[in-house]
Amino acid sequence: KIEQAALNAWPAPRQMLYDGWLLRFAGGPSKRVNSVTPFYPSLLPLAEKISVCETIYAAQGQPCLFRISDLVENENLKHGIKAAGYMPFDPTFVLGRSLVMDAERHPNVTVLEMPLEDWFRMRSQFVRVPAADQQVHGAILKCIVPEKVLMGLFYEGHPVACGMGVAEGSLLGFFSIYTDARWRRKGYAGMIMSALTAWGIERGATFGYLQVEGENSPALALYDRLGFERCYPYTYYMKAQGE
Repeated sequence: KIEQAALNAWPAPRQMLYDGWLLRFAGGPSKRVNSVTPFYPSLLPLAEKISVCETIYAAQGQPCLFRISDLVENENLKHGIKAAGYMPFDPTFVLGRSLVMDAERHPNVTVLEMPLEDWFRMRSQFVRVPAADQQVHGAILKCIVPEKVLMGLFYEGHPVACGMGVAEGSLLGFFSIYTDARWRRKGYAGMIMSALTAWGIERGATFGYLQVEGENSPALALYDRLGFERCYPYTYYMKAQGE
């Protein structure tokens, strides 16, 4: 359920199904929406499928990446992808926890639901993104079908943190949690997470999930303090340049 909800919460403007594999095309830097995710049972020979995927992505002017979750990974799939010249990189953890309402009040802090354009302007103060990539990001957000919310946190009127929540049934996904570098380690990331949690609980969500790259130690430490536990990992595979 988490894997399905996560794919719905971060959709690609263009995608296709091929023998149980989900091929997604968005452009920009996000690997999740520019990769092949094996999801359903397959029937075709593995080597044939890999070759077809390479041809499809080449026609789109994109490298062929595979996103392999431990939920569907088997030795034949891993061996076949490696035999085709692909190497693993960027292991990522899906974390989750039961949602609990945080009743604590924080003086001088305001959290607002924001329209897309205003939220993007605020987010751009926290993380530098080229204009072209920001357009791709905007297109992704406009494709989200489940209910979403974009939030900004302000301390005495100063923009401090932002985040996005996507609710689907009992699940709430947390995305784009950023804090201004000048305001980090003051608890504001936890506050924006609490605000998103309250929004999700109001819509019937009981369990929250998020995705963190395995090498992002500060984020893993933060979410560990907030009570998140590891649900399952996934790994990307890519051919070495020149192959």
